[in-house]
Amino acid sequence: MKKNGFLMISLASLILPNVCVAQTTAEVGDVYSNRCANCHGVKAGGVPKLTEKPGVSVQVADGQGMASEEKTNIYGPPLNNLSKEALAAKLLDLRNKGFDSSSYHSVMVQNLKTIEKREGKISDEKMAEYISNSFGVNAN
Repeated sequence: MKKNGFLMISLASLILPNVCVAQTTAEVGDVYSNRCANCHGVKAGGVPKLTEKPGVSVQVADGQGMASEEKTNIYGPPLNNLSKEALAAKLLDLRNKGFDSSSYHSVMVQNLKTIEKREGKISDEKMAEYISNSFGVNAN
């Protein structure tokens, strides 16, 4: 009887961490639409790099397809042309590589850390599945 109790506790301790980070597609979709879409577009089509216009205020530039004179980097490449596997590999690559501080990728690494502080750990596979199924070439 004690053996069965110990076995059940052991199994629960192995499964529990995986359940805590598991996310539904809807939750990952909310993270994408609330956080990622700002740079990668509502339909994952990317956001073109905006050219700065000297002398233009943030209020005037907002929504006009231009950036104000303040430095801002909201450029996000399209993701809807990548396969689920390629998306997952890119996310894993961002987590595992050190990028120089001036590269676009280093900005994305910082964004990912900020998002995960707010939202919790995000599964690369679930996010890749969501983007691929929702916006990819073979989207439903």
